[in-house]
Amino acid sequence: MNKKVFSALAALCLLFTLSSCDKKDATQEKKVKVEKEATESSAKDIFFYTSKHRKDKYQPTEEKMGFGSQIMDIAENEFRDNKNIKELWIAPQIQHIANGAFAGCTSLEKVHFQGEIPVVNDGAFEGCTALKNLRIDAYTVGVDAFKNCTSLETARFGEHIWWLRVGAFENCKKLKSVLMGITMKKIDDGAFSGCTGIEEFTVPNDFKNRMFGLVSASAEKWKKVYLLSTEYYAMPKNCTPNKDCTLYVPDAFLAKFQADADWQKFGSIEPLSKSKYFTGEGFWK
Repeated sequence: MNKKVFSALAALCLLFTLSSCDKKDATQEKKVKVEKEATESSAKDIFFYTSKHRKDKYQPTEEKMGFGSQIMDIAENEFRDNKNIKELWIAPQIQHIANGAFAGCTSLEKVHFQGEIPVVNDGAFEGCTALKNLRIDAYTVGVDAFKNCTSLETARFGEHIWWLRVGAFENCKKLKSVLMGITMKKIDDGAFSGCTGIEEFTVPNDFKNRMFGLVSASAEKWKKVYLLSTEYYAMPKNCTPNKDCTLYVPDAFLAKFQADADWQKFGSIEPLSKSKYFTGEGFWK
């Protein structure tokens, strides 16, 4: 191939490459623009509560509410008994929800926690009777934090959950599913007092001799129990299994659990890797 032909081909290839890059960049730019517009569009009907609203002691009449970037915490009783808010976005910069912040907000149906939060304090959502599902990455859930949330069906915690205080979910009679990670460290007696409908729950690593007792009020309704453990252990005396319940155990100890006459009182014993939520070691999927 002579130099002129080679140069022509090289130039053509370069032109094609640059054209492709330009096209790719344009496509990416368009995608970002569309995503931005979609985000802005979805946020149009959300009222954003700011420091000015706080200063003016404004009580929202809007149904959907988020928080401005300068709001770093929710003050004590700040929105107590607000009957208008139905959906709430807790922004990532918010680090603390104080006592009674949303207590008595009986129209509140959904709360979106957009980041991890160190503390949801005492009675913060007490009496939010329309709240149905909770997904939260909190370190501490305070005394009576979700007490009397009588429509609540699921409570699922992220990898930072450390302490559930007394009465945290007291009288949540419709609560069916409670999922915590293997790293859970402290659950007070009475955290689930009056929760008579629990069907699915985890037994974190440090609670093998207590968790069954904490949810014993619904023992006949158990359907799925997840043992998040780093070892095999004998069935605790406060465990009352039933034949309608499936027990999920760490894959490494499956054979030992299956061979135990007490654990065999469960309907079936399966490896955690077959569960919807956990790996064979007990960590979130």
